[in-house]
Amino acid sequence: MNKEKVYFVIPAYNEEENLDFLITNIDKFMHFLGYDYHIFLVNDGSTDNTATVAQNYKNDGIPLTLLNHKKNYGPGRAFKTGFEAVLNVASDNDIIVTIEADNTSDLCVLNRMLEQCKRGNDLVLASVYGEGAVVGAPLHRKIFSRCCNIILQIIFRIKGVNTFTSFFRVYRASMLKEAMDIYKDKLIEESGFICMLELLVKLHKLGYQITQVPMLLDFRIRVGNSKMKSIRNIKDTLRFIWRYLTNHEEIIIEPSDKMPERVENKL
Repeated sequence: MNKEKVYFVIPAYNEEENLDFLITNIDKFMHFLGYDYHIFLVNDGSTDNTATVAQNYKNDGIPLTLLNHKKNYGPGRAFKTGFEAVLNVASDNDIIVTIEADNTSDLCVLNRMLEQCKRGNDLVLASVYGEGAVVGAPLHRKIFSRCCNIILQIIFRIKGVNTFTSFFRVYRASMLKEAMDIYKDKLIEESGFICMLELLVKLHKLGYQITQVPMLLDFRIRVGNSKMKSIRNIKDTLRFIWRYLTNHEEIIIEPSDKMPERVENKL
């Protein structure tokens, strides 16, 4: 059994048809890899039976905490709720995994991500670019996504990273605790899907070690439609980029400002 405990933070909005596959696969993978684990599932105001399905798994013995939002606030608020709950119980050596509830991300790469974290990386991203791939998505979505990521690479310049908005990530618990101490309640301010770009940029600016592993993103497995609203996501992305370029200090805390001593020593 590995000494680190793995915590999953999963936002879910109307995902009742996807949770069976997701939760059973997480349980199988964690037992196969030899990790103690716990799922924090944030039911973000679902109007279907998402909460009931999750509660049934908890009743059946799956290590799961169900966190309920009364309304749909978006993934940013869901991740914020999940992180706050997890960091109250996680030790510094533990690992936090974020992933979509719709099964589009491939759990088979999780072992590689965990190994990268053990090798000293603070944040590991699963990337469909480079050696990764996307299947089952419309061609126009693939082209649009590729173009957006090229633009984000040019603007934010995070070495070795070419995926910016993916949900599937592995974080060191100690890193998130430090970042929360620095940013307080402003670590995640965006409510929409752009929160993942926001969080990545803020962690990068604090000097943490970030890497990525290739992944297959398979839209054929998902049941139901994507919860992402394309037009809103485009607007949110442009707004965040504009804020970053024109009022950088409003978003980013530079390392010299409020970095804890143990983080400064890493830079």
